[in-house]
Amino acid sequence: MNSSNIQQISPEHPQTNVPMATLAIMLSTAVVIMDINIAGIALPAMQGSLSANQDQISWVMTTYFMAQGVTMAATGWLAGRFGRKRLYVGALIGFAFCSVMAGNSSTLEEIIIWRGLQGMFSAPVVPISQALILDLYPRERHSFALALWGSGVMVAPVLGPVLGGIITEEYSWRWVFYLSLPFAMLGVTGTLVFIKEISRDLERRFDWLGFFCLAVMLACLQFTLDRGESEGWFNSELILLMLGLIGLSFYLFVIHSMTTENPFISAGIIKNRNFMIGMIFMFLLGVLVMSINVIMPLFLQNVREFPVVTAGLTMMPRGLGTMFALILAGRLSGRVIDPRLVIFLGFLCVAYSAWTLSNATTDVGYATFAIAGFFNGAGIGLVFVPLTTVSFWTLPVQYRTEASTLSSLIRTYGSGIGVSIVISCLSRTQKESHAFLTERISPFTEIISTSWLPELWSISSIRGLSALEAEINKQALSIGFLNDFHLILVGTLLAMPLILLISRGENKQKPN
Repeated sequence: MNSSNIQQISPEHPQTNVPMATLAIMLSTAVVIMDINIAGIALPAMQGSLSANQDQISWVMTTYFMAQGVTMAATGWLAGRFGRKRLYVGALIGFAFCSVMAGNSSTLEEIIIWRGLQGMFSAPVVPISQALILDLYPRERHSFALALWGSGVMVAPVLGPVLGGIITEEYSWRWVFYLSLPFAMLGVTGTLVFIKEISRDLERRFDWLGFFCLAVMLACLQFTLDRGESEGWFNSELILLMLGLIGLSFYLFVIHSMTTENPFISAGIIKNRNFMIGMIFMFLLGVLVMSINVIMPLFLQNVREFPVVTAGLTMMPRGLGTMFALILAGRLSGRVIDPRLVIFLGFLCVAYSAWTLSNATTDVGYATFAIAGFFNGAGIGLVFVPLTTVSFWTLPVQYRTEASTLSSLIRTYGSGIGVSIVISCLSRTQKESHAFLTERISPFTEIISTSWLPELWSISSIRGLSALEAEINKQALSIGFLNDFHLILVGTLLAMPLILLISRGENKQKPN
């Protein structure tokens, strides 16, 4: 992709400087994406500083995703009411402020609140930036535009973990949040100068009942998956209440959407078969691929015992894989290649990555993680570009902002659901494995009575029992992570046959 391929004039905004507008959009989006990656690498440091356990520290991420998903659902209406550019700038300023406050947090409850607010303000950034990019380029160049935007934005996942590791090691985890401030302000400046405002839709009424039902359903589902394991699932009255609210809110949302003249999600979007099938895969992309962004740093630091900087460097190939695949997918999309084949190749990369990680041990080397991370990142790029292009191919232009919002909502919420599932699986497996291994520590167990057992693990001394307990904890935690990777592998393999449901991407839309 060279600069000669970039149009200097936007087809829909003739006065727009396309290269500078594209750069401003990429920078603004990169701030949000970098925050997620940096926060992930700093989770173990936060866990110790805030005296949180494995389940509690995951709330720092899942609360962010939940608040982001709920707020993102209203982005289309907010953009129409207040103006897309105004909302975009306001969201970046609010995001930067909440980032600073999250860095100033002294308790787990405090950082969860600010992370939730940070997620709310970040919600409009990605869907609006995607809509802006699509507006800057003609329809026949959308694959190129998305690949260009994605490859630039993916600098954040490449540099994010490394910067996060260095900052956490040299200063503290608090500075990983402070880092968002200068980049967000640069994004605000670029947006104000180079992005043009579009006309507002002041006549469209907001479907408050539909939004409320959807928000309750999403929030209760996230809470159930987050707290289900610790609350005892169906033995808990609180979890049963949440399940009841999920069912009721879903029922009301569907009935209301079918009968109202102004549904929360436009009927034209729901009736577009290709777009809705694409959204299923966007959800799967979030669940199966993005969740690794949280559990892999925890595995590297808590099980493999890598220093935080080394863990950050180990995560870097994942971003490089995404960047490489986005460029490759952009080029492949311009040729006569079935987009389903590219999406299949992306899921195959994810499956290989999960298979490699599911066979890891507590002493596996850096190269294994780097290769697995690269293929996992490549899977994101190979799926995202053709899936987004095909999903929007037959969708009328007037639905673009709303559809971009829905697409980002589903992918983001899928990430939150995925994190909740793998953390719940990790917690359950760790407890079961710890109990299984502990039951076999006895003077009458053959392996314990062998002469080659290290003296450090002697069960006849308090020091030996303590060392043995630490090793059991480590092995139980390792088994939990390996089961998570195996779960992602199985989910990916089950999802791959569904790719046949996606259209080949033939443009059926009449010219506007």
